[in-house]
Amino acid sequence: MEALQEGLGLIPVTAQILVCRGIDSVCAAQSFLDPSLDELHSPFSFVQMEPAVERLLAAIERGERIVVHGDYDVDGITGTVVLLLALRAIGADIDYLVPHRVDDGYGLKSRGVNRAHKKGAKVLIAVDCGTTDCVAAARARELGIDLIIVDHHEPGDEIPQATAILNPRLPDAGYPEHDMAAVGVAFKLARGVLERHPRGLRGTTLLKLVALGTVADMVPLTGENRVIAYHGLQTMGETVNPGLRALMDFSGVRRRITSTDIGFRIAPRINAVGRIGHPKDAVEMFLADDPGEARRLAELLHKTNAKRKKIQDKVIEEALKQKPRDTASVVVVAGEWNRGVIGIVAARLVQEWGKPAVVIAIDETGAVGSARSIPGFDIVGALRKVSNLLEEFGGHPQAAGVTIRSENVEPLREALALTGGKELELAMQQSAEIICDAELDFETSLSYLARELERLGPFGIGNPQPRLLCRDLRVESQRVIKDQHLKLRVACGEQSVDAIAWRRSKLAEDLTEGVRFDAVAELTINRWRGRSDPQLELIEVNVDGPVTIA
Repeated sequence: MEALQEGLGLIPVTAQILVCRGIDSVCAAQSFLDPSLDELHSPFSFVQMEPAVERLLAAIERGERIVVHGDYDVDGITGTVVLLLALRAIGADIDYLVPHRVDDGYGLKSRGVNRAHKKGAKVLIAVDCGTTDCVAAARARELGIDLIIVDHHEPGDEIPQATAILNPRLPDAGYPEHDMAAVGVAFKLARGVLERHPRGLRGTTLLKLVALGTVADMVPLTGENRVIAYHGLQTMGETVNPGLRALMDFSGVRRRITSTDIGFRIAPRINAVGRIGHPKDAVEMFLADDPGEARRLAELLHKTNAKRKKIQDKVIEEALKQKPRDTASVVVVAGEWNRGVIGIVAARLVQEWGKPAVVIAIDETGAVGSARSIPGFDIVGALRKVSNLLEEFGGHPQAAGVTIRSENVEPLREALALTGGKELELAMQQSAEIICDAELDFETSLSYLARELERLGPFGIGNPQPRLLCRDLRVESQRVIKDQHLKLRVACGEQSVDAIAWRRSKLAEDLTEGVRFDAVAELTINRWRGRSDPQLELIEVNVDGPVTIA
C-alpha cells in the first residue's frame, strides 16, 4: 500500500482499495488507472475469426449483400450499428434488420432468415443471438446464406452449423476473455475485417458505441471490458455521431460521461424502443447523418422512455403484491402485463426480495418471461433443472428469458421455489453482507477524495463503486424528494456534505435534525447545473449504533 502511495501519489484510502482488489503493485495500479488500448487482444485470438473475416472480405470484393440481424436491447443495437458503420466504411453492400420484441421474439428465427433472404443476403451476421438457434441456422443453409454468429450467450447442447461462431463462452472459442458483451465481440469482428482490408483502419472511433453497449449489458468491467469502457467513456462526450450527441442531450448528460449516466439515463432510452416501440428507431438514430433527423429520433426515444416508465411502475406495483413465501428459492410472478417491461420488473423484485426472480407476461399469444438473478447464482442453471416445463429458455448467469405454456406457469412457480440448494444459500448470504472497502477519513477533503475515487471507474460488476464506513455523521437538515428519496445535509468532522438515500424516504422519521448515525455509503460527485459537489449515497444506515459489516 505504501508503494502505491509513494509511487503514484495516492492517498491512503485509494491505495487501500486498490490493494484489497488485488492491485498491489505500482505497475498494475498504473495499468488499472490508465489502461492502454495496447491491452486489447487481437481479434484473431478467436479460433473462428479467420473464416469470418475471409468470408466478409470476399463478400465486399464481390459486391455481395451482407445483412446484420441484431437484437432489440442496447447490446444488440450497438453491436448492429458497430458492424454497419465499420463495414460501410470499406465499401460493403450491407443492410440490417432487428426483431420486434412482441411480433418476432428474441433470437434468430427462420422468419428472420427469410427476411434477410428477401433483402438479398448472401452473408448473414447474427449479433447478440444465434448460439442456440439451430433451426434458423439450418434455414440459412437451405437458402444458400452463409451465417456468422456474433454472440455471448451460454451455448446449449447443440451448436448451430455456421461459417463461423464468435462466442467467448464456447469451450473452444480460444479467446482469453470469457465475459464479453455481444457488442464487444462485434467490435472484434469489425477490427478483424478492417485490419485485413487494404485501407488498414483501426476502428477505435467505434469505442464510444462499444463502451455504451458493454456498460449497459452489465458485463464485468475488468480486463478488456475495462479498457473498452474506460476509453469509450473518456471520449463519449466529444462524439461527432449526431444520434449519440442528440441522445445525450435528451438524457441530460454533457461532457464527462460515467457508467451511471449510461445505466440510468442513456441506456433506458435506447432500451425503451426495444421494449414498447421498435428498435429500428434506435439503429436509425445512430446511423443518421442529418442532425435534425437524429434529434427527431432521439426525442422519440426520450418520449417512449417516459411512456415505458408509466407502464413499468404499474406492473411493479401489481407484481409486488404477489409476495413469495419465505421458503421460496426462486420467485415467480405472473400477470397480463406488457412483456416489454418484465426484465426491469424482475430486476426490481430482486432488489426488493433479495432472491432471483422470474416475471412472466401472459396474453392471448402465450406467455414469456424474463429472469434476473443475484450475484453468484446461475439463473440459467436453475432454469435448466426445470426445462421440462419450458418451451424455450436461454441467456447468461445473471439474466435469462423463457417461453412457456400458460398452463405451466403455476407448476414452474412451485418447481423454482424448490430450486437453489447450497449455491443459492451461499449467494444470498454473500448478497446480504455489507462489505466496506475502507473507513472514511474526515481529515481528507471530501471533494478531493471523491475525485480520486472517481479515477477507479468505470464502475460496475467486477469493479463496484467503493463503499465507505462513515462514523458519527450528524444530520444538519433533511427533505424528501418526489415522495421517494431522502436528501440530507450531514456534518462529518469539520466538513459538511450532501447525502442521499434512494427510495428510502421512510428514513426521514429517524434521521431528524441533530441525530447522529453511522452509515455505509458511496462517495460520488453530483454534477448538476454546472456544479460538481461530493455526495454520499447511503447504502446502510444505523441510528442505534455501529453498522454491522462483513
